[in-house]
Amino acid sequence: MVGPLISVTAPGAGPSVFAVEDTTVQVTWGELPAGPLRVRAGEASVEVAHGGGPGAVVVDGLAPDTEVDVTVETGAGPPQGVATVRTLAPPPGAELFRLATVNDIHLGDPHFGRFPKVAHPLDGDVPPPERCLAAAVSELTEWGAQLILAKGDITDHGSTDEWKTAAALLSGPGLPVEVIPGNHDRVKGAIDPTDVLAGAGINFSSGAPSMRELPGVRLVLADTTVAGHNSGTIAASSAEVARLAAEAGGPALVAMHHHPQRRQLMTHPPRGIPGEEAVPFLDALAAANPATMVITGHSHRHRSHRWGPLVVAEVGSPQDFPGTWAGYVVYEGGIRQVVRRVAAPEAMAWTESTKGCFAGLWGRWSPGTLPQRCFTHPWPRRLAGA
Repeated sequence: MVGPLISVTAPGAGPSVFAVEDTTVQVTWGELPAGPLRVRAGEASVEVAHGGGPGAVVVDGLAPDTEVDVTVETGAGPPQGVATVRTLAPPPGAELFRLATVNDIHLGDPHFGRFPKVAHPLDGDVPPPERCLAAAVSELTEWGAQLILAKGDITDHGSTDEWKTAAALLSGPGLPVEVIPGNHDRVKGAIDPTDVLAGAGINFSSGAPSMRELPGVRLVLADTTVAGHNSGTIAASSAEVARLAAEAGGPALVAMHHHPQRRQLMTHPPRGIPGEEAVPFLDALAAANPATMVITGHSHRHRSHRWGPLVVAEVGSPQDFPGTWAGYVVYEGGIRQVVRRVAAPEAMAWTESTKGCFAGLWGRWSPGTLPQRCFTHPWPRRLAGA
């Protein structure tokens, strides 16, 4: 997995490149004065009438696998150099399917973070988790998603009202929707949302692993929750997940809420799937089908790493900094991941306010690096007889 980064700054007050695809870049900023802006990437550019504060713009029409200089012109001086990046090279073959994911929305949670804890404004507006999810769903639909996958912690308390809100927002575009639970969806007193979601045409996968055939890839859904506990487990379902991946006619995309810890001891909060379970699970999955990618949430951060032939990716939340959703483009010969910031002004105003949580570390910890968020992964060849 070769990252596209040549030089780029971490998301901050000034403009930075947050996302890159084969033909697009997303440029975001935490604070710019109001006025006309021109964002240029190579020979392509976009003009926006910026209202001040945070913002984002996507520049399209770029050539794949090409180095481009990104600049921003505000009218107050010469163009500001932002970064030099290389657009992604698409995987081999034709594009077959697009799906997008959200996770860790925590509908019903009145605040985010600690040190300081940021409270939602009590001004009668739509609560930030709802407005951020609504904006994410709108933007991923515009991007071209053909299926939405919600990877857990959709709600904060698992209440009926929270699930009704989730059902309405996720089903809005009329796309197929798959949901798996997170630990917050299974706290004490949480309901079983199967019927609420089914009423909106949404499939809820809990308990035993399940799968859905998509063009070019088998989607395997794994419930890693333990009722009443924050940490996850995969031990009881590891063999079944591996079997479903092994029996796919081609590649597999395994989705679950908790991230697999690569070491025996937890190296950072929150607790995911303990290393004593996660390591043999990843080994079994790699042996069952090397052409597999694992996607998770729970950590509210953005990271990706290799485990033998596998790629394992963690994606953050739409409702806390940097405020994101992820898109996956399936090709005949591989898969491409992009993570974009939710760009709606009403969403960015909130997510920017959470940047200073955890003694100011959150704004530097959660985003990860551009190559960890946006990359191309060619499927490795499956072993004969696998």
